[in-house]
Amino acid sequence: MFDIAIDCREIVIGRRTGLSRNLIAFLKAVAKNRKSSLLLLDDQTDANFLAQIFHDVSYDFAFIKKSGVFYDQIIIPKLIFGRTKKFFSIYPKFPVILPLLGIEVYLFIADIISFSWLQIGFLRLFGRLPKRIFTPTDTSRYNIEKIVRRQVIRVYQDLSYILGDELNSSVDEEISSAMKKKGIEKGKFILYVGNFNPHKNVEVLVRAFNLMQNVGLDLGLILVLAGGGGKKGKEISETDKIKIIKNVDDQVLRWLYKNSLFFICPSLDEGHGLPPLEACCFGKAVIVSDIPVFRETMGKCAIFFDPKSPKDLAQKIHLLYSNERLRRDYEMKSQKVAKFFTSFDFGEELFKLIFSE
Repeated sequence: MFDIAIDCREIVIGRRTGLSRNLIAFLKAVAKNRKSSLLLLDDQTDANFLAQIFHDVSYDFAFIKKSGVFYDQIIIPKLIFGRTKKFFSIYPKFPVILPLLGIEVYLFIADIISFSWLQIGFLRLFGRLPKRIFTPTDTSRYNIEKIVRRQVIRVYQDLSYILGDELNSSVDEEISSAMKKKGIEKGKFILYVGNFNPHKNVEVLVRAFNLMQNVGLDLGLILVLAGGGGKKGKEISETDKIKIIKNVDDQVLRWLYKNSLFFICPSLDEGHGLPPLEACCFGKAVIVSDIPVFRETMGKCAIFFDPKSPKDLAQKIHLLYSNERLRRDYEMKSQKVAKFFTSFDFGEELFKLIFSE
């Protein structure tokens, strides 16, 4: 009998999402506390990475051929029934029969921004079945509680993962050389990190940047968009002033944060919004959209703008660029945010809440 079964399908080979980082933090806490685990995978899951985490702890793999209602509701229960009493997932589509089989269900729901009406309906119908539901911010907690009509527990995400190991000189030079070929030089670009889905509002950022060029405020800066894609991602074209970097690994991401002049996040909605907080870990001044979740996480440590106004964003970019004293002030403020979000362990907190009984 395993201590817990964990759906690991978000940990895809060659890709790390915000959700997968949350899951990895929890997996490491489970392994650290030596809890035996049944890990659910599909053919895209990074099994070697999982094996490294659990190398000296009892574990086993259970393979799911595909995703879909049949596999989630029928196959997963067959794979884990009689092998565990706890099930954890970062997806809302948990097998509803599990609680009836005596298996406690624990869910982490980052946000409901891109949920379809079917997913919302599923949570309305079955949201009271899980033992506990977790989410990363009070903003998301409020939105989810309206749907499931029960208590949801807020567990802030930590950001210690983004710091990683310091880039050695040879790696730094290699990345710098590759970036220079794309026209990206240290200290001469502003940065966005994330996908191009509609709620990310990247088009407004591009329009604001282009607006500055059109009115003669060419600051000699490059706008770097790192990430891209997304299920409903908008098409953004590269220019000599706008550069897109896809498939960004952790080392390149750290280089971009470290060497950017400042960071911008124009989202219309977020469950947590990790990239602005990641930028804070590198001491960068941050401009963010004026939405509830950023008021919660950033407080007075960021410059806010109207996410529907390219003109307002263009003015804030010019202000932060032209006023070095202001930029230094917000760089110092960002370090306070970073200190808070690196002061606790998300995985351990989640572990305690699941295994406390």
